[in-house]
Amino acid sequence: MTEASQRPNLSRPAVMGIASGIFFMAFFGALWGLMSAGFMDSVVQPVAFVVIGLVTLVFLGLVVMLVRYARSLPETTSSEETAAGKKIGMWFGIIFGLEALLIALTSIVLGRLQASQFIPPAIALIVGFHFLPLARLFRVAFYYVTGILLCVMALVAIIALMCGVPMGGPSPYTWSLLVGIGATLILWLTALVVSWQGLSVMLAESGE
Repeated sequence: MTEASQRPNLSRPAVMGIASGIFFMAFFGALWGLMSAGFMDSVVQPVAFVVIGLVTLVFLGLVVMLVRYARSLPETTSSEETAAGKKIGMWFGIIFGLEALLIALTSIVLGRLQASQFIPPAIALIVGFHFLPLARLFRVAFYYVTGILLCVMALVAIIALMCGVPMGGPSPYTWSLLVGIGATLILWLTALVVSWQGLSVMLAESGE
């Protein structure tokens, strides 16, 4: 194989897609982290806020780096790639819209049933399920791992709450803390994997 044939076939939209994935993982990871920090003791909260802020800034720095690199790459010109990009955007909008709708309806129903302790794990379950079609849509195999981990964690918390199993104390909201921390770590892990893939491609391309 020649050197040209070994070079990664990159385009600006492809790298921008990677950067967008990292941004969303960092953003929602921070949201889950802040939610879980709300259930922490006042002594631990400041440390949690600092950690969440620092990790989020690191990921945002990687996003900026990839966006700058993407600007040096050619945009997609193929009609097939353009059509595929529009189809991906359409399905992403549908999946994200259904996720938001289910989260809103679930939160309202559980709130009216005075079962708010089930809201965080129920949301985590919905978020986990939404990663499964995204894995196929964006061809990111690790999204399957992300989805499965979130679903398993959420189901464990839901079953434990239904059975009255305590976690670190009598308050049922301790499970919300556990789910929040777990979701944060899972999303950060996903962002780290996607960042590694993006940086590996960028470094391989710049090294040729």
